[in-house]
Amino acid sequence: MEKATAAPTAKTRESAVRSLWKWVLSSSCNGDIISGLPDAILGTIISLLPTKDGARTQAISLRWRPLWRSAPLNLDLDAALPSDSARASLVSRILSDHSGPARRFRCHSIRLADDHDRALLDGWFRALANLQELDVSFLRPSPRPETDDAVASSLLRLASSTLVMARIGGCNFSKQIVPSSSIFPRLKDLELHYVSLSEEFLHGLLSGCRVLESLLLWNVFAATGRISIASPTLRSIGFRLCAGRAELVVDNTPRLERLLTVFVGSGGDTLRVADAPRLEILGPLSPTVQVLQGMIPVSSANSVHTVKILALTSAPQLNVVLDVLKCFPCLEKLYVILQKDLKMDVKHVFHHDPLDQVKCLETNLTEMVFVNYLGCEQDVGFAKFFVLNAAVLKKIKFGVPRNYNNEWVAIQRRLLEVNNRASRDAEFEFECGLDDFINYLGIHDLSLTDPFECFCSE
Repeated sequence: MEKATAAPTAKTRESAVRSLWKWVLSSSCNGDIISGLPDAILGTIISLLPTKDGARTQAISLRWRPLWRSAPLNLDLDAALPSDSARASLVSRILSDHSGPARRFRCHSIRLADDHDRALLDGWFRALANLQELDVSFLRPSPRPETDDAVASSLLRLASSTLVMARIGGCNFSKQIVPSSSIFPRLKDLELHYVSLSEEFLHGLLSGCRVLESLLLWNVFAATGRISIASPTLRSIGFRLCAGRAELVVDNTPRLERLLTVFVGSGGDTLRVADAPRLEILGPLSPTVQVLQGMIPVSSANSVHTVKILALTSAPQLNVVLDVLKCFPCLEKLYVILQKDLKMDVKHVFHHDPLDQVKCLETNLTEMVFVNYLGCEQDVGFAKFFVLNAAVLKKIKFGVPRNYNNEWVAIQRRLLEVNNRASRDAEFEFECGLDDFINYLGIHDLSLTDPFECFCSE
């Protein structure tokens, strides 16, 4: 299948700028052409460099010396905690000396040991004018509610009118913190990880994000276990509740294209989706998760016709998986993440009963990916059903153990009866490196036509 050309990501752009920067350094001795560019362009180049490299541009020439102080600032701190007085002093001096706007502020594992640390951090936030990207995480949520509320208020106040991307971890957002009705008017990507959320806070936050396209709630804590998401602009949602039984309600999301979820409970989890007419990518789902359209359980009689790409996490329980597939008649690509610790006894595989139709197997399913395929009897029996019954398959990919060889592949092809495949056009690929770990950072990249292709690769 031919892949669409992806738009350049921020990482790609920064790599290009770093290459340009190396060229500037190498050519500075042989006639500096770049220095003739306007200040605004040179400032943009400097702003895309790492903080240390940006500061070093002052040494190029007299022409470059004042540019760093006025260029948009990228302040990336590695374990720079306010309680570390030397690093904290350096950060404060940079913010004091830098007269230009701040573009990005990144600081992880912030420890708030006392009131001095909280005041210092609040001072940093106040100095970061016109911030576009925020990436902060705290070492652990504080047990003191007044501290949590003070930090949350500082974060919500930080450059709210200019912020485009925000990634926040290790905070408690209680219902006492009420975001304003237009708190982040330009925010497009929002990520909250290892945070405690109240429904009131999340509702107020999303109501104030007028152009939000991507939302990631990863390993979040909810007192009731219920998370409700409503947004007229969201295109991508990623969700994982940290522990306990989860209920995810997605409502009033007319532009939603992908819903990437991980349910870690032992059962009883619920996914309810209403008013999502563009939803095409869904999963990974466990067959134990109850999926509702509005208030009605999804079934063969109440199927979802928009979903084209689906990921399932399951033991090789054929009947259970087929019941799920009946709910998605227009499915074109299926990922099956085989759980290594849940193996079922599948001794015989037959062509399915034509009276018990699974429509996508007959008309639409063109590609399958098996993750954690070990080649045991259960895996073979499970996969062989699709080999013998999926009528329009073009490709089946098997993520196999790293020690596989050509002889092992030949044995697997024979056991799978590939010569008797239902689709004569089907091709079979065996490769190591597929994994069931979800690389949630790719959720924000809306240029990916199939995010699971990225998630299931090294």
